Amino acid sequence: MIPHTLERREADKAGRLPRQRRSLAVIFFGSLEQRVEAVAVAIIILAGLGWWTYSGVKSSLEEVRTASLGAILESRVAALEVWVGTKRAEAERWAADPEVVEAVRTLEAAARAGATREELWASPARARFVKALAPLLADRENVAANAVDREGRIIATRFEPYEGRRVGPAVLADLAGVFKGESRFVSPRVESEFVPRATSSALPRSVAWFAAPVRDAGGKVIAAFELGTYADGRFAGILGLAALPDSSRSIDAYAFDENGLLLTESRHAAALRAAGVLPTQAPGAAFHLRLRDPGRDLIENPAKPAALDEQPLTRLVERAITSRSDADPRSHSGILLEPYRNYAGREVIGAWQWLPAYDIGIAVEIAAAEAYAPIRYLTTALAILFGMLVVAVAVALASTFSVAQLSRDARQVGPYRLEEQIAEGGMAYVYRAVHALLKRPTAVKILKSHLATDELIARFEREVQLASRLEHPATVEIFDYGRARGGTFYYAMEYVDGITLATLLEQEGAQPVPRVAHILKQVCESLREAHGKGLIHRDVKPANIMLCERGGEADVVKVLDFGLIKDVHATDTRDITQYARVLGTPLYMPPERIGNPGFGDARVDIYAVGVVAFQLLTGKRPFDAPNELELARQILEVEPPRVAQTASQAIPPALDDLVARCLAKDPAARPQQVEELIAVFTRLLREHPWTQEAAARWWQDFRAAQETAAA
Repeated sequence: MIPHTLERREADKAGRLPRQRRSLAVIFFGSLEQRVEAVAVAIIILAGLGWWTYSGVKSSLEEVRTASLGAILESRVAALEVWVGTKRAEAERWAADPEVVEAVRTLEAAARAGATREELWASPARARFVKALAPLLADRENVAANAVDREGRIIATRFEPYEGRRVGPAVLADLAGVFKGESRFVSPRVESEFVPRATSSALPRSVAWFAAPVRDAGGKVIAAFELGTYADGRFAGILGLAALPDSSRSIDAYAFDENGLLLTESRHAAALRAAGVLPTQAPGAAFHLRLRDPGRDLIENPAKPAALDEQPLTRLVERAITSRSDADPRSHSGILLEPYRNYAGREVIGAWQWLPAYDIGIAVEIAAAEAYAPIRYLTTALAILFGMLVVAVAVALASTFSVAQLSRDARQVGPYRLEEQIAEGGMAYVYRAVHALLKRPTAVKILKSHLATDELIARFEREVQLASRLEHPATVEIFDYGRARGGTFYYAMEYVDGITLATLLEQEGAQPVPRVAHILKQVCESLREAHGKGLIHRDVKPANIMLCERGGEADVVKVLDFGLIKDVHATDTRDITQYARVLGTPLYMPPERIGNPGFGDARVDIYAVGVVAFQLLTGKRPFDAPNELELARQILEVEPPRVAQTASQAIPPALDDLVARCLAKDPAARPQQVEELIAVFTRLLREHPWTQEAAARWWQDFRAAQETAAA
């Protein structure tokens, strides 16, 4: 042993050992000074690696939290805007109803002439007003409907304590825009703010109002029609706890007004009541709690803080309210990734958005301890590593070789060698790849690393398993799936070299009727197999349908991307798409999914096929809107045009009727199975065949154009 040691020392002095081996030799065989120096270098290296790792994990976590908080916040805002838009349109319709308008005109004239409260209440016009609104108020969501004149006096109502009373100053200020001809959402108010001098309680809970102008014969606004709904119902459901997944135990979502008053319920209500922050007689936290920083954790230490009313608002609420005065819309939202105390005193991170149109703020918060739990674990691990210096140095050196090996294998995922990225979605990248042994071209989809939580991977894996059960030639084939070195989840599928219908529409516009029937018949045959196995695609659209040449045939269809697939027989209805901003593409979503994005049966896919058919036959969209809110309104309320009236080519009546039925707003009015669509397309192809000669000519021209463009 001694000669071997001396030999290594001499070799090191002579510089004959490689650098890494010399470093190890110094640590184990060098002099005291050399060992101290080597350990110091190792400590610096480990410190650098530790800080780099810590910073990388922290940055990745912040990206994940920013994405998740932003997604939840966006979904709540979008849901609120759709609901407000629908209710506001409902108020506008009733404000223009002839019977309502006539009654309000009569009552407004009487009020202007000095009619008393008793006279207004006893007026036949008020009775006609209430009777005309009976169908509206039969909906349990609608609890009140009033008319308010320009002086702020309630001239028509079904509640006697309100008749002839003046609304509060804040409510009258909210109605100023209505008297200028705008319909408005009035943020929730308690009765004492809405009608300060009401003699008895008609609406015991806070109410959100939707107001629209009522005009006289000359078009002048003479009154505001108000439609009221309890704020703890649908409003709270959209913005608060009911809107969150059951698994989100540490997420809090709520709405608040310009004074920091909580407008929705709180998951911490019981703890706040135990701490004496909420009155014991209060039924809930809404309208009884200002969102102040209590200075300590009230859940762990349930004792009422001294001078709570003098405490500042929480950092998030303060920033949101301050942004109200800023003219730049970009300043009306933000994300706080540095922990702060929420209204229960818990350390949280959060996202917020102020909605000037409604004059309310929306917040989403998550416990900082959970959000940054991996950081704590990492810090502990680094402390242990520093305490075991020698082992850490050895691990660091071994890691150097591992990193080098990983670098060499970075383009290898399982048995597939990645060649180039061909697509990117919100959750994954898609690469063209080649199987290492079979040399078969393959498309490999890789889940983005910052989204790869255990739960998400499990759900992603479940959906890949569902899609792999499909065998129809028109459905893209799933080969296999697994985890690459390092834990990255991927799955491999058949590589299709062709053109999507989205690109086809962009380049050429409307397609001939025979070709459309040929394409959609194959799409429906793919869906028929899926529906027969209880699987719904839920994202049928031109970008997910590809045309290609296969087996000597032209215009072969491949239905792609079953990322939103749903198993109607599964008891667990939660799916991976709850992490995406929108469950599907809005244009192709039927009305029933606008209100309930998680809904899905075969008629959802049939509706989407109808939209695709409309586009292929006309080169146009059935609905064209500047934003998603207006698009949602049109899908819910506007009848789409007929294909025969929109297309520049002759459309067979059977095809025109089929597309119209597919686009029916009532699911019961649509074809109930894709088999009905297949039958219609089959008959059309007998009368208007799409031949292989015609298809082959198109593909020959298409390939020639591609070669010219590449040159």
